[in-house]
Amino acid sequence: MFGGFVVTLSSLYYLRRRSFERSTYKQVTQERFLKAVRDKGLWGEYLTTRQLEKIDGYGKFVINTYVPKARGKGMTEIDVTFIHESGIYVLESKNYSGWIFGKEADRQWTQMFKNRFKQRFYNPIKQNEQHLKSLQKFLSETVEADVFKSLIVFSERCELKKITVDSSHVHVIKRNELRRTINKLATVNRLTRAQVDNVYEELKQRSQVDQMIKDAHIESIKSFTS
Repeated sequence: MFGGFVVTLSSLYYLRRRSFERSTYKQVTQERFLKAVRDKGLWGEYLTTRQLEKIDGYGKFVINTYVPKARGKGMTEIDVTFIHESGIYVLESKNYSGWIFGKEADRQWTQMFKNRFKQRFYNPIKQNEQHLKSLQKFLSETVEADVFKSLIVFSERCELKKITVDSSHVHVIKRNELRRTINKLATVNRLTRAQVDNVYEELKQRSQVDQMIKDAHIESIKSFTS
């Protein structure tokens, strides 16, 4: 029985690694499998892009894009941007477990675990709104502002409790709802294939930044949260 269990784990590991190595995420990011599978944030991004690949229609995505902040100096980093013929979806990936509580107007949300331990984290709607506004400004000469949607994507391992959203362009969902949510929103094509390609090329260049920009972004986050 134990030997069969080991074989099953080995098979799962092999299948997971093969799937990762063949994925668009791997092609785009060049991340190593072992690094991604050990990093909760990276693995969440990877699983999110797997859902995006299944969405109907013409679309492309970019990962970890750095664009100038809409207000102030410096850059902001966007987890995942899905450029689709129905619009541009700005995704904030949260690979969290536990119960999640929060309102759009709150500054901080709460994550609670089974042992009742709680911890706070910055409101992801506000966080992603900064990303969205920055991307709108950066692409203002390419696309209209009303094609953007904000998607806060949590892991299937969490439960979304008492989440209040007021803005029509904002959606807080679990990862297994992502495909259905975008397909439901994609009722009208807002972008041509040429526009999708143009935006993708613009943002792709912003996803291949040097380490200096990444380090500066990390330092700006530390100063904001300290």
